[in-house]
Amino acid sequence: MIFLQPLALFGLAFALVPPLLHLFQRRHPPDVVFPAARYLRETAREAQRAIRLRHLLLMLLRVAAVVLLVLAAARPVVPVSVGGLHAPTALAIVLDHSLSSGAVVGGRRVVDDLAQRARETLREARGGDAVWLVGADGLARRGSAQELAEVATRLQPDARRLDLVAATALAAGLVRGSGYATAEVHLLTDLQRSALGDASGPSADSAARGVPLLVYHPAAEPPPNRGVAEARADPATWILGGGSVTGRAAGAPVPASPRAAVTVLLAGREVGRTVAAPGDAFAVRVAATRPGWYAGAVELEPDELRGDDRRPFAVRVAEPVAVAVEAGADLGRFVADALAVLAGAGQLRPGGAPDVRLGETARAGGGVVFPPHDPLQVGAANRALDAAGAGWRFGAPVERADTVEAPGLAGGGFGGARVARRYRLEPAGGVGRRAVLARVGGEPWIVRGGRTVVVGSRFVPEETDLPLSAGFVPAVAGLILRAARGDEGIVGAAPGDVVTLPEAVTALQAADGPVRVTGGTGIAAPATPGVFPLLSGADTVGALVVASDPRESDLTRAGDREVAAAFPGARVRVVDTPRAYAVARFAGAGRGDLTPWLLVAALAVLVTESLVAAGAGRRAG
Repeated sequence: MIFLQPLALFGLAFALVPPLLHLFQRRHPPDVVFPAARYLRETAREAQRAIRLRHLLLMLLRVAAVVLLVLAAARPVVPVSVGGLHAPTALAIVLDHSLSSGAVVGGRRVVDDLAQRARETLREARGGDAVWLVGADGLARRGSAQELAEVATRLQPDARRLDLVAATALAAGLVRGSGYATAEVHLLTDLQRSALGDASGPSADSAARGVPLLVYHPAAEPPPNRGVAEARADPATWILGGGSVTGRAAGAPVPASPRAAVTVLLAGREVGRTVAAPGDAFAVRVAATRPGWYAGAVELEPDELRGDDRRPFAVRVAEPVAVAVEAGADLGRFVADALAVLAGAGQLRPGGAPDVRLGETARAGGGVVFPPHDPLQVGAANRALDAAGAGWRFGAPVERADTVEAPGLAGGGFGGARVARRYRLEPAGGVGRRAVLARVGGEPWIVRGGRTVVVGSRFVPEETDLPLSAGFVPAVAGLILRAARGDEGIVGAAPGDVVTLPEAVTALQAADGPVRVTGGTGIAAPATPGVFPLLSGADTVGALVVASDPRESDLTRAGDREVAAAFPGARVRVVDTPRAYAVARFAGAGRGDLTPWLLVAALAVLVTESLVAAGAGRRAG
């Protein structure tokens, strides 16, 4: 036995007070005048004997009461839990209500089973416990057991993905820093193998080392599941008439029907169908007769996990662009070949007034401007950029091989390209919409100011290997479309992830209205999947597509060894039945608190002492 408050044991000295009072108390038997002297002597002896026994009993009861009260103040705990009581405990519950918890097993959602286990545990929590609840949003909620039980009841499957290792590390850090001698972490989860992340991560090892970790998961095997892992418009911008929607199905085959119907929706209307099995890629041709930005979705036949049966995408439908190449501009044969391919595919409109000009001199109407092939013409090119209000200038030449980073031209074919020779691009003057579309070596390489796009290198093999790559034609198409229409393109993110929006974006159109943002800085993506228009002023210049992590579709459960490997420093126990979980909880140090029992015993002793003392008083009277 150990004592949580050992200094209180000094109070045992007060147990000497009742014996001393009884020793020094003078007791005189009553004087009885009676003729029979011998009878009086016998009566006196019997009375003295009864008084001594009664006083001895009272002394023992009072000593016992003092001892019990002092021991209760010292708060003793024993190695075995007594009557469901437990020592004051710091408890953090990680409730995994991520998307996969919406799977229906045996007619009941997994999240409902997990929430019930959490409520049962919180009902057993006592006022002296410190309790936290960690959900799929990664927030640690601190409150009373009743408040957290109400939170657990309201939790629904969340599209945000929960990293079990990171969440457990957070929970372990909370209980370790609470100052409680007894601490536990409960992980209530469907125990997806993919949710354990990197089992060798040092954060969980250091935070959870030595902390009892009780893992509960439902005993029933997860159901077969299939979901939409990818969905996108191909290409990202369709020329008036239509394009394709491509994607991939994920999950495990359903024995009864391994292939499922795939439905493509555009602006809320069904526009195409196909079939696919888990792991299959698919492509559906879609007609589009009106220009503009469209929100679409790919849907599968419903199964036991509904949350991954629908995946959003966005597409820009545009009219063909008329392109003119500046007379005398030496852009290289690769650009000419790319324009010929785009014209053959119907993405460029022959004849008429040009929408976009490609050359070495900026014009007021905008276009794509490349560095002049003659370095002596750089000054003239900068004067033309200033006159056009582009807001950028060509700076000093740089000859160093670096890789292109093009988040502002996602899907444009620039990824992985190398640049060996370029001009630095420097801001010059004010401009309403100025953005960096691609960087090389951390410096701007492709920029935009208004309707003018400026490129820091010519598209020739001597300066960049982009013309020799398979993505060169989509790259040229992306530049033309951004110069002609000022599009920022489509940005993808998972719910709740931090995403960097293009620099020209000033607002995000959420369900309840525009939300002002600062382009070029990180923001948290909405927690709900969907398509969110990106605004620059009043114009829609792009779309943020928020879709669930495709790993949520894989319901494969981790084994006990994988769980132990994920939390190498914790004392892990895995259970899969409500009874086993009930027995294991609040056993962090395997100790029960005797304080309530001691207080009950002290009260019983004091009541008995009062009854004995009252009986003695009546007899004396």
